Amino acid sequence: MDADPDIPSRLTALKDQSGLSLREIARRMGYRNASSIQRYFGADFVKPSLPADFVAKLLPVLEGLGDPPITREQILDLAPALISEFDLAPGSRSPKALEIKGEVAAGLWMEAGLFESEQSEESTLAGGDRRFPSAAQYLLRIRGESMNRIARDGDLILCLDFMQAGIELKSGDVAVVERSRDGGHTIERTAKRVVRHNDRIELRPESTDPRFQEPIIFNDHSEEAAEVRIIAKVLSVIRPVE
Repeated sequence: MDADPDIPSRLTALKDQSGLSLREIARRMGYRNASSIQRYFGADFVKPSLPADFVAKLLPVLEGLGDPPITREQILDLAPALISEFDLAPGSRSPKALEIKGEVAAGLWMEAGLFESEQSEESTLAGGDRRFPSAAQYLLRIRGESMNRIARDGDLILCLDFMQAGIELKSGDVAVVERSRDGGHTIERTAKRVVRHNDRIELRPESTDPRFQEPIIFNDHSEEAAEVRIIAKVLSVIRPVE
């Protein structure tokens, strides 16, 4: 990962926004001297993010201070891209393992009842993406070549429940999509790249397989929209070691 030279300046901006001195921030974080944390505020700090344990201590100190109040997201944006709830709360109990809630397999139409009766399995992965509520995150397993540009057969994708997290999808996001036909009796679950065009959304395939090249285009008022449901945003791809 490339270094982010902006980390010290962003951290300094949060300090200024909080109204606290460097010494006071250090004291509230549990350090005796400002020199214990000063290096993170200097231009010589060139790592891509702050250490997770440092962010865990900084979060309760700065969150809510300033005008406008410093948000949790502003502080967490300085941390590693993927960080578990355990990392943010040292000494707490181990985080809950992520559940694998089924598969993504474009072109495979199944009876709706089979989707509803899918059995979740517990993975060996815990935590998730620290930017979003852990309760809204889960895993799906990729089957086939329907999104082989970014995820291969057998990979796991970390998903964020669209409704539960209350997020808005942006152009460029990858979304898990369910399509229904036969009056909702059969369902296909796939993943597509989101491209917004004013009042309509185009869902483009991320596959080199010629079977999966047709985009899905719909808007909120079309009949097709009622048959297409975006259920999750894909946050990351997890590939087993071979």
